[in-house]
This record gives sequence, structure tokens and C-alpha cells, in this order.
Amino acid sequence: MTSSTTQDWTADAVRRLLVELCPPLPAETVPLPAALGRRLRQAVLAPEDLPPFDRSAMDGFAIRWDDPGPRFQIVDRLRAGDWRPRQLQPGQAVAIATGAALPAADLQVVPREFVEEHGDTILLRSRPAERFIRRRGEDAPAGRLLAPAGTLVGPGTLALLASVGHLQPTVTRRPRVWHLVTGNELVEPARSPNPGQIRDSNSTLVRAFLARWNIEPLQLRLPEDEHVALAALEPIRRQSEPVDLLLISGGASVGPHDFTRRLLEQCGYEILLHKIRTRPGRPLIVARRGPALAFGLPGNPLAHFVCLHLYVRTALLAWDGARPVPEPWQTATLADSLPESTSAHEVFWPARWELDPDGRARIVPLRWQSSGDLTALATANALLRVPAETVPPQAGSRVAFLPDAPV
Repeated sequence: MTSSTTQDWTADAVRRLLVELCPPLPAETVPLPAALGRRLRQAVLAPEDLPPFDRSAMDGFAIRWDDPGPRFQIVDRLRAGDWRPRQLQPGQAVAIATGAALPAADLQVVPREFVEEHGDTILLRSRPAERFIRRRGEDAPAGRLLAPAGTLVGPGTLALLASVGHLQPTVTRRPRVWHLVTGNELVEPARSPNPGQIRDSNSTLVRAFLARWNIEPLQLRLPEDEHVALAALEPIRRQSEPVDLLLISGGASVGPHDFTRRLLEQCGYEILLHKIRTRPGRPLIVARRGPALAFGLPGNPLAHFVCLHLYVRTALLAWDGARPVPEPWQTATLADSLPESTSAHEVFWPARWELDPDGRARIVPLRWQSSGDLTALATANALLRVPAETVPPQAGSRVAFLPDAPV
């Protein structure tokens, strides 16, 4: 791997670097509910035939396939969960519910709509050609692959694993994350800021972003004091606290009070890049210490939004075990023209994407003034990609965008 803090990094180059830096984290075995949203590291096979017995596909009456009828005596009534095997004689029927195990082989289930029922006797009005039976093993025979390694576990995956008693799946371990917010101007959202102060929105943004990955970060809000920040990171510096990902909000630029780079270096991190050729988010820092990763995120909230979704998400996907790490870009029709100004840097414009009445993606660019402008994030669910040194796209153009959650 090669990197350079002096190289003028593009967004794609940063993403490629992060994929290289982030091999899958170790696997662990967890209780079934804890596997939601995580990636299987071991395949799951059917432990038995699915379904494990022949069962009725309809509410109706089980009769012998070779019995012409049309009149039958009901000799038993079976609900789902009952198990009462018996051989049926000619002229006998068993009332049976959907999902109930059939009492014998070579039967047919006649749905209720084909039958007149009179007490314990039924008369077939007509006889369907179909048997209405779900055969043992028709979904999957024993040993068949149900969920391959690499599957992202969703609610349906959990239901499938529960149905076969696979209650301790092996999945990728969640990364351990610390988030440090610095800035004398920041106060808790519940407080009224004094003149010169603002409420801290980045802690909320980072916590909500990580919640999509079921990651609960340790968050610290500290004054703009390098010694205080270093003391807070002492467990990381001494490596007494295992941390996979360190996020530092603010202090990533080159002003006299911007100490994130020095702070990371004092904690043993190697700075891999410090400045990228995109906006918002140009002063991004990426650093590593062994397998651990750190980001110095520009303090402005819109820059945070861009860096989290472009770069931190790439690292999380790579750590999770997605191979190959999917390209995030989608395409859509631009609803409104962008301002007539060419940027020397690639721009990621806050936007909202949606499906038009014909089911085609369209994207609406949202108004923003600067990387500190939060107002566009109220409805933003995407970042519109505007290449550097190009004429801004006009309404009706096909454009690339990054949805704020994978599509």
C-alpha cells in the first residue's frame, strides 16, 4: 500500500485506499437477534428437509388419492401442530387445516370450497386435479445451502435461521468506535448558546449515522485544548482500550488551533492523507495505527455528512466483509439545473432523490451556502456528484449520486 500526505486525493482514490486498509474484522458467534444488519461469515445449511413432513397447503379435507368418493365420513380433525398418523379407508376423510401434517401417504387435500359439509359427512361438489400438498423437502432438502457466507442478515434472514434452529450465527464483529468532538464554541443541544457559541450537531449526526450499523460509539465532547484532548485519549495512546475506529470532529484544518493531526501522531497514528480534492470536506485526515483507523473530520456539519457517507461508510463496509465493496454510485435524472459556476474541485451537492411516477430515479439539488450550512440536511437523502472542471449539469441530464443508505 502506498499513500502520501502531499498527494491531492480524489474521492475515488480515498475510497480505494480505505478498502485496502480495512480487511474484514474477526468473526464472532452471537445470539440470533444480535445478528441483524451484520454479515454472515459461515454458510448456513438446511439441517433437515424443509418442510420436514408432508403438510396441507389448504384448509380442507384429506382423502385417499385413489378413492373416487364422492361421499366421505370425517374420522378426525387435524390442526397445525397435530401429529396423528393413520391409514384412511375408502370413504373416510380427515378435516385438515393449512400447515397440518398429513396423516398418511398417497392422499389429496380437497379445499373446503369444493365440498358440502353436513356434520361429520362431506359431499364433493367437484374434485380438483391438484393435490394441495406441500411435500417434504420441496423448499430445501437436508444439506442444501440456505444462506451463503457474506449474506447481509436482514429480518427475513433471521426468520429463516430461526425456522431451522440456527440460533448462534457466526458474523463479523462490530467495530469499536470512539468519537471525540472538540471546539470551545460548542454546547450541548439542550443548552441555550451564549453569544459566540453554537449547539453541537456533529455528535448527533455521527451517532445517528453509526446507529444504522447498530454501532454505539463512545462519545466525548471536549474544549479546544490539546492537552485535555490527549488526556481523554490516553487509553487509546497506551492501547489499554481496544478501538478500531477513532473519529475526531473539528481541528482537521491547518489553523493555529487545529491540533487533530498532532493529536493523532501523539497517539501513535500514521497520517496517510491530509487534504482531498473535493468539497465539502477538503481538510479530511485519514490515519492508521496497525489495523486501527482514524478520521479527522472537518468540523462543519455538511462536510461531516459528506465524509461520513463517502469515506467512513466505505471503511465500515470493508470491515464488515462485503467483497467486493460495492460501488456506491447510482444514476438519476437531474430535476433542476445547478448554478453556472465551475469548481476546481469535485463537489458533492446535498440533494434529494426519489422515484418519478414511472419508477425512474430523479434527483433534486438542495440549496446550500457553505459547508457549515445544515439547512439542506433537513430533507437530504443523497449527494449529487459534480465532477471538477466541468460545466455544471443542467435539468434533464443524467447524473451520478450517492444515496445516504445503500439502494
